[in-house]
Amino acid sequence: MNKKQAEDFIYKSYIKAQRYQDYNLKDSKKRRNDLTFDLIRKKSNTPSVVVTGSKGKGSVSKMISQILQTKYTVGLMTSPHIVDFCERFQVNGGKISTEDFIKHICFIAKEIDDLDALLPKHICISPMGIQTYMALHYFEEKETQFNIFECGKGAKYDDVNNVKHEYAVINTIFLEHTRELGKNIEEIAEDKVHVITGEQKCVYVAKQEKKVLDIIEKQAARHQVSLKVYGKDFFAENIKYTKEGMVFDVTIGEEKIENITIPLLGEHQAMNCAIALTVCKDIFNNEILWKNKSLIKENLRNINWPGRMEVLSQSPFMMLDACINSASCENVIRVLDYLNIEKTILIVGIPDDKDYIGVVHSMKKKAIKTILTKSQNPHYIFTKKQQEKLKEQGIETTWTSSVKEAIAIAKNENYPIVILGTTSVVAEVKNEYM
Repeated sequence: MNKKQAEDFIYKSYIKAQRYQDYNLKDSKKRRNDLTFDLIRKKSNTPSVVVTGSKGKGSVSKMISQILQTKYTVGLMTSPHIVDFCERFQVNGGKISTEDFIKHICFIAKEIDDLDALLPKHICISPMGIQTYMALHYFEEKETQFNIFECGKGAKYDDVNNVKHEYAVINTIFLEHTRELGKNIEEIAEDKVHVITGEQKCVYVAKQEKKVLDIIEKQAARHQVSLKVYGKDFFAENIKYTKEGMVFDVTIGEEKIENITIPLLGEHQAMNCAIALTVCKDIFNNEILWKNKSLIKENLRNINWPGRMEVLSQSPFMMLDACINSASCENVIRVLDYLNIEKTILIVGIPDDKDYIGVVHSMKKKAIKTILTKSQNPHYIFTKKQQEKLKEQGIETTWTSSVKEAIAIAKNENYPIVILGTTSVVAEVKNEYM
């Protein structure tokens, strides 16, 4: 088995079943996370954190990992990746080697194949379940002492949630993945709150709409799990933008950590860091190591998390973000306002079934020209129907068939360039600049 075959194995069951499934069905009608429950539970022998939410799950997961590394050997599983599939599996910040990735897929292949062979043609083993099971094998070999797992879209039908986790994070929930999770924010929240299973020592909650927080509180009460909530139990303050990233203070209960620097842009990243620090403070249980915060602050200062409000170049100015919905555009606009950038060339690479319309509308006050582009990844659908739909709404766009073409057109305009898109588009942009 080579690396491509190992990656393909993760999606094999899904691709086989996909042709027999109704694309428009919700996760509740076609996802079967029960299939991997026993496999994942038998390997869940290490204390873990599971992170869900609508945006910033990966950033929070990375920050928790970065902080815990000051004491523990830490496994981290996130998705999707930006450039290399192996980025999804890290131990103390280092991604799994190609050799180990192939080896551990081979370890689990027979179990997965035997299970898949028993399933009806329209039922599959989720790719998230397979990669979670593989990650647990890898982390066990590396003797990790703490593991962090980022959920996919939701939690209730997400195989990641099968991992036994003593701690959980619910980042901000907003309207997204409506086809799979629910038609309104309440239905989406009802899915994601299932990260609270009753096994948690504590659950950490980001800033939420009141109706979402009510749903979270009801789930926590049902399982008798305590919550710590942003704005009440912890918060970021004195948030400042600098050329190096964000500088801010975090208050947790009666304690304040001052002058934290992270090389990521956006106030939301300061809030993400406040959640991560609160989780880790409880895990460290106020040990002496926590009292000596210099190493923690150094690890946060050295975070490498590409494709998240990343400045690729200054001349021309080019910023890249894995933004696929209108709600995330607010953070992009805030960053541009701080940088005093009023007009941009906007490149949008978002699949047909995601919120490309919302993103273009949200960014139109900053965009003097909008260029639509597509990924070469065959798993995503990008068509010129996007251009037609936007024209019906009075927005003229330029259609391009590749990231390279879009960037070439944008560079001829002599304006700052903002690129927003799904992670496969982000990866292709990064490949152009590596």
